[in-house]
Amino acid sequence: MSHGLAWYWHRLRAMRPAEIRERVAQKLRKRADARRPPDFGRNTPSAPPGPWPRLPDRESCPSSVTEALQSDVITVLAGRWRAFGHLQIQVDDPPQWFTDYAAHKDLPTARPGFHLNHRDLPAGADIKVVWELSRWQPLVRLAQAAWALGDRHAGEQCLAWLEHWRRQNPAFIGWNWTSALESGIRLINFAWIDGLLTAAGADSASLDALRRRLVPPHLWYTWRHRSFGSSANNHLLGELAGLVVASVRWPSMTSWGAPLPDLQRLLEAEILAQFAPDGGNREQALNYQLFSWELSWHARSALAAAGRSLSPAVEERLRRAADFFVTTQVAEDAWDYGDSDSATVTPLFANECRATTEWYTWFAEAPASPALHWWLGEPPEPIQPPACVRAGDDWLVFPDSGQAVCWSGDWQARFDLSPLGYLSTAAHGHLDALHLSLWLDGVALVIDPGTGAYYGDVRLRAWLASWDAHNGPHSGSVDFPRRLGPFLWGDHHTVPTWQQLDAQTLEGELALPHGTVSRHIRRVCEDGEDGWQVEDLLIPSGPTAPRGFRVCWQFAPGTRLHSSNGSPRYFHAERLGKRFTIGIDSAWTTMRVLDETVASVGFPVTGDLEGLCSQAFRRITAGPRIELTAQGANPSRYRTTFLVDRSTAGSP
Repeated sequence: MSHGLAWYWHRLRAMRPAEIRERVAQKLRKRADARRPPDFGRNTPSAPPGPWPRLPDRESCPSSVTEALQSDVITVLAGRWRAFGHLQIQVDDPPQWFTDYAAHKDLPTARPGFHLNHRDLPAGADIKVVWELSRWQPLVRLAQAAWALGDRHAGEQCLAWLEHWRRQNPAFIGWNWTSALESGIRLINFAWIDGLLTAAGADSASLDALRRRLVPPHLWYTWRHRSFGSSANNHLLGELAGLVVASVRWPSMTSWGAPLPDLQRLLEAEILAQFAPDGGNREQALNYQLFSWELSWHARSALAAAGRSLSPAVEERLRRAADFFVTTQVAEDAWDYGDSDSATVTPLFANECRATTEWYTWFAEAPASPALHWWLGEPPEPIQPPACVRAGDDWLVFPDSGQAVCWSGDWQARFDLSPLGYLSTAAHGHLDALHLSLWLDGVALVIDPGTGAYYGDVRLRAWLASWDAHNGPHSGSVDFPRRLGPFLWGDHHTVPTWQQLDAQTLEGELALPHGTVSRHIRRVCEDGEDGWQVEDLLIPSGPTAPRGFRVCWQFAPGTRLHSSNGSPRYFHAERLGKRFTIGIDSAWTTMRVLDETVASVGFPVTGDLEGLCSQAFRRITAGPRIELTAQGANPSRYRTTFLVDRSTAGSP
């Protein structure tokens, strides 16, 4: 998959002159480094490691952690790894570090990473799967078992695979040297591995040799080729976090990177830049809220171990970010907004398939998440008063990040009032303005469709980022904002505005070049009804004003729809035992129902895209979908209702 000249032209236009100059300088650095990399064998003395990570009391290890480690050692050594916490792959012994095991494609190369384009791989292959192996999370699990369980074999295998990685990935050669974020994450996880294996009494000569051969090139590459400008996103935060952690863990090697005070200053500025004052991550991607927070917390704890503390403003911002995550996320059956690659940093949870749930629980009630509580201790204390604004009886609106949530009875609603995304490229943004997601008693009903994959299926990813994949009211005839390719938007739409209409109703409004769309969401809890009333409207304007608009309701996979015999616009629905009804106003001109629900779809997708959704990275499923179209002028708004189904007849 190649972007082509058009993508690069538009990408160039997204840069300011200073960034263009820095890009030219970066190209020159890469050429020089490819020709003559430093001699990392010189001036790299052996030295005692620093004070991070601080390991917990081994005698107090919870039984859930012990059992998880015992199970994971067996599966990791058998090559049954999971990518992104859920995607089962079978890995060789030793792992082939240039293989996309999900697509079963080998990508061998001996070229310097500076000359490789990780965005241009064979159809179906995704660099994210290749990089996932080299984040070393399964190796961290082996090191954890070596220390917590006294499993000597696990520790020896961890060292053997790390040495194999070093030989297969010499400094700056191959796919694993094409992203400074990846090298930053490896620094964090190698610091954990080093700390765990040192405490476990592993072979000190082997560990010291790995330190001297792995750490200097990673420090040098991460610092010298760190992200900047419109590419910063969570990459720069991860790179700085990795540099901070490595500088504390291996203080004798910091000459290959940067002084710790300089790194802390840059890290603090980036935390304040990427997390808005209300705590929301400006990338507008909920999984990256947690990913960026975890990176920041590793760096914070490393600085604390070195006797340094973050500024009060940064401490407050991280506490706000934790509050934001707990308030907007759902403990179970989560469907995130924006791009999400299901990324985590270090496997400190007990079950990788439930990592989000364990983090959510740790923030909310730490002892109920024993693995994270044991490894990390207490979470940050919430700040009072919270940064969100109360609107009406139950709505909470985060004014800077543009997310509104409502916890009412057994319902949770999440209403998107956010900008498109972060920086000029809005890299991880989706066209989800005014999108509404609904959960009933923790079960997802109306969902955000997710991400799919970044590079392995371009057509699918473009669909999942589109207006038609989300349920915000929009014109199907006007292409704005235009998505120009992976991680690149041509323009940003305006920031939606909101107002409280009454105690139960919140209105969101979005001004677009061809008109203004608005949505009223009203909590219905009277006369035996329990649910939501949604009213949508488009007021056209300008020479390209459309005649109508669309709303496309995507339901979670496994939802069963059954139209009522008495009314074709009234549906009974059920998912995971939660029964609800859907009412479609007769004002809607047309209604189209796709009632297919599929547990798994092959990757890449070759057929129709409607109804496809992705709860986790590289997992593609399908659920029912109702498409509504309004044509012409209507004095009233176009209404849809979602109510708890209390009937005993006509249910699925």
